[in-house]
Amino acid sequence: MQRVWRTVTGFYYVCARGTDKQLIFETDDDRWEFLELMRDCCREAGVTVVAWCLMGGHVDLVLLDYEDEMSAAMQRLLLTYARRFNKRTGRTGHLFQNRFDRRSLDTDWQVMEAIRSVHADPQEAGVSLIERYPWSSFAEYLRAYDNDMTRGFSDPSCVLELFGSAKAFIAYSLSTPDGGEPGMPDLKETEWERHAFAEKLAKGLGVPLNELKTVASSRRDGIIFALHDGGYTVREIERYTGISKSTVSRIVRAYARMKAQAEGSE
Repeated sequence: MQRVWRTVTGFYYVCARGTDKQLIFETDDDRWEFLELMRDCCREAGVTVVAWCLMGGHVDLVLLDYEDEMSAAMQRLLLTYARRFNKRTGRTGHLFQNRFDRRSLDTDWQVMEAIRSVHADPQEAGVSLIERYPWSSFAEYLRAYDNDMTRGFSDPSCVLELFGSAKAFIAYSLSTPDGGEPGMPDLKETEWERHAFAEKLAKGLGVPLNELKTVASSRRDGIIFALHDGGYTVREIERYTGISKSTVSRIVRAYARMKAQAEGSE
């Protein structure tokens, strides 16, 4: 699988596709079986399913994975489901592509957009309206806002505060960001929100922003690059940490070279 720079937030977008555009679900029983396997495999690995959508030839997921267990959980899920599907249908060979795609989600905005995109997949494919498609976690989010404790296959609780309310979640989910009016223009990150998330990110790595200048350079440099890799500009990092722009730029360039060399050696 393609190497992915590990996100400091723990959130990832994941897509698994049928090989050669192979349909991976033929009946609703297939879909129920996949969902139950997904829940079991992720739960045992300590991976949280944040959002999901089952399409005919692929699966879209948003996962929360703090312990880097996602690959093992996904491999077990896809291999087990493929074996059962092939046995049931009498087909042979690979059901899924050898690699599943994943992308790190490094800001709250990216997490929100990934959830919107997962739920919007059926509508964008011309299959069904978002709110009427039965094979996604959209309805589970609405139940969560209603304090309905019925367990589904996702756990929206870790991201509900990003949207604020059921009305805001629906408005954002039904928005059309490409060429249309945004459903929630007030959700764009403010300077305060970006600073607050940078603080959260730095504390998650063990050092508050205002103490970054005082720690060992090796630790400081790693956190600065994590901030830059999470979407923060050199000027923002300078402003939030008090570390000079020239120092931040040097650290970012050095880590970028190391990352490129590591990826090139694989």
